[in-house]
Amino acid sequence: MSLESFMLKDEVKEVEYIASSRFKDKEGNIEKWKLKTITADENDNIRKQCYKQVQAGKRMKQEFDTVKYLELLADKCIVYPDLHNVDLQNFYGEMDSIKLLKKHLLNPGEYDDLMSEIQRINGYSLEDAVEEAKN
Repeated sequence: MSLESFMLKDEVKEVEYIASSRFKDKEGNIEKWKLKTITADENDNIRKQCYKQVQAGKRMKQEFDTVKYLELLADKCIVYPDLHNVDLQNFYGEMDSIKLLKKHLLNPGEYDDLMSEIQRINGYSLEDAVEEAKN
């Protein structure tokens, strides 16, 4: 046993992903999206933004907003296309990056597949994602 096994440099991994066959370059090749992983610390910061107070009888309780979490995770992990690019936003008339993604760039199936891939590259299995959604 050696502690050196645990001495790894933080590594943000970038992967290419085909989110849709509808987007093609000038030569007709399918445009690949670029996704990146995030650190556990970045994930904690996203998660903290996703709790909301809800009424539970006479008490208030905190509830985790899974949809908001996945949207913020996508916003953080999608490198290309740049959802914050002003030209892209102006083209679609949509300044909100997540609405741009969900309303204009991807259909529901493509979006769900993209979200699965983002979770996968960040170490979540499908079972983890289902359990997370239940909580």
